[in-house]
Amino acid sequence: MPSLELLGPAPHLSSAALFSQTSLFGFGIAFSPLHIAVVVLLLLGQSPLRRALAFVSGWASANGLAIVALMAVGDRLALGLNHGERGQVMIDLVGAAVLMGLGLYQLTPAAAIDEQGMAMRLIGQLPDFSTPMLVLIGAVSALLTPENLVFYLKEAGLLLINQPGVGTDLELTGVFVLVASSLLLLPPLAWMATGGGIRTPLSRLEGWMEHHGEWVVGVLALLISAYLVWEGLHGLWLMQGAAPL
Repeated sequence: MPSLELLGPAPHLSSAALFSQTSLFGFGIAFSPLHIAVVVLLLLGQSPLRRALAFVSGWASANGLAIVALMAVGDRLALGLNHGERGQVMIDLVGAAVLMGLGLYQLTPAAAIDEQGMAMRLIGQLPDFSTPMLVLIGAVSALLTPENLVFYLKEAGLLLINQPGVGTDLELTGVFVLVASSLLLLPPLAWMATGGGIRTPLSRLEGWMEHHGEWVVGVLALLISAYLVWEGLHGLWLMQGAAPL
């Protein structure tokens, strides 16, 4: 039987609880200011809807494939991933350290300079990318975002522990992908609803995110890091044979 037990969800949750947990994990991925800014930039360029939706489709596809892949190999992972086992404690604490470093860096003045420079380079390069390349960039962006791995593991663990059935697995994965893409889809949906009339507000949003997005990323990374530190310490507590807190 699959053994990928992750941080927190109890086995055999109700359907409502499964969908609630899935939505929460998906929103953790959707809240990505840098990638929302990329979608906004694409809307401000040529062929706005086609190119923005190409990026989002790559992002969504990668999120879904990550869950499917983790579920496929969940019972073959070499590391013990049950909460309170050495492998899971290592994942929690190493992930916490990486995200803490990222978060602290994002709150420094150097990060603001780097973010602005990166945004300017991105603006200059986006017109050169073809639609298939934007799909690939969206997929790679999702898979290489450090905090996303935490939520991939949590969602795959939720499904493997509860084993709600193939049909429900597909429904929950679909909900996860939809929620994980929701905030990136908001700008294109607003563009379609207004017939492109939100170009000026989007320009202001792009400018705000260029100068403040690093603070949002930094705070989010620190919050996730604090959660992983707690889970890692709790896992160490369980490794000593203590009762769950």
